[in-house]
Amino acid sequence: AGRFAGIARSMTERGHDPQKVAHFLIQCLFCMFAEDIGLLPKKLFERVIAKRQGEPAKLAVSMAELFQAMRTGGDFLLEDIAYFNGGLFEHVEVLELVPVEIEALLAASRMDWSAIEPSILGTLFERGLDPKIRAPLGANYTDPGTIMKLVRPVVVEPLEREWEAAKARIAPLVEKYHAGGKGSQKAGQEAQALFLGYLERLKNFRVLDPACGSGNFLYLALRALKDLEHRANLDAEALGLHRQLTIETSPDNVRGIEINAYAAELARVTVWIGEIQWMLKHGYDCRRNPILARLDHIENRDALLNEDGSEAEWPAVEAIVGNPPFVGNKKMLGELGAEYTTKLRALFAGRLPGGVDLVTYWFERSRAHIAAGQCRRAGLVATQS
Repeated sequence: AGRFAGIARSMTERGHDPQKVAHFLIQCLFCMFAEDIGLLPKKLFERVIAKRQGEPAKLAVSMAELFQAMRTGGDFLLEDIAYFNGGLFEHVEVLELVPVEIEALLAASRMDWSAIEPSILGTLFERGLDPKIRAPLGANYTDPGTIMKLVRPVVVEPLEREWEAAKARIAPLVEKYHAGGKGSQKAGQEAQALFLGYLERLKNFRVLDPACGSGNFLYLALRALKDLEHRANLDAEALGLHRQLTIETSPDNVRGIEINAYAAELARVTVWIGEIQWMLKHGYDCRRNPILARLDHIENRDALLNEDGSEAEWPAVEAIVGNPPFVGNKKMLGELGAEYTTKLRALFAGRLPGGVDLVTYWFERSRAHIAAGQCRRAGLVATQS
């Protein structure tokens, strides 16, 4: 994390646009992960950096060629490169590195990224790319155990209860099917339909984080849904049903809204890496052509106000989870600007008192979303005040 923050800081101090630096380094990070998990040829990215270490201009050309190959699938240095894209390699603009940055990138590429915990990715970038963040590295990191305190009751436990209820109905039907005789065939079909209905429920379950940062809540919610589907498959098999050979839950299950462009991109990568790791760890092949599904539903925009001052839309979902921004009501004018703060307070007048912390607006929006039938449950982190 320190190395990546150092490279990012060095590049921005040399005058590169932080947004371009973020995009480029996120592409580099994904390549390191891809080569270590076997989606790119072994040590390919590391070999490219090592070979061109003393020639920054040639290194930039080689990296651009690799990214272009990942965008469409194709050849690079006589190696077959899979089709990745998903938006991550849509835009290729390799920034030329200086020797000290190349050295740090090479050292990072020599580490094993295959088992990286995706929820630390935000920590890799927050200090190097956001000059406002002077906190120690990882100060904003929310550990998975803490996140699951919200994801479990809001997402996991209701779905576990649904599966327990479905199993209670499936068991006697399977017994009847195995006993044979009149109606046994119908009982077997009904049991299989109950199981497939639950899988369909999981596939269509949508979770929104309306202030998603680098995507930790989304990644852990998706992992939890995949765990539920996997467990249902194993249970169904144990009951004597035909299990599914594929996993249907996917990055399409999660929705995000994030005002910071590089955090939104990082959230997509966090979800992609988490998805790939889970699939391979549980013995399933990850998706192909492209390997990365488009994640345009992790949106880069304001979650509260539209540009014209009207209230921002949220997608219809089953559950809302997240850790919205903490800004005390007295600091809002300084941090958000007088114009924005005035517009926000005016829009929510009658629904919220003027002097509430910023985080409270997410609670009110979530409440209104549930009241409108656009969501079932919400769980958010709040300030003490």
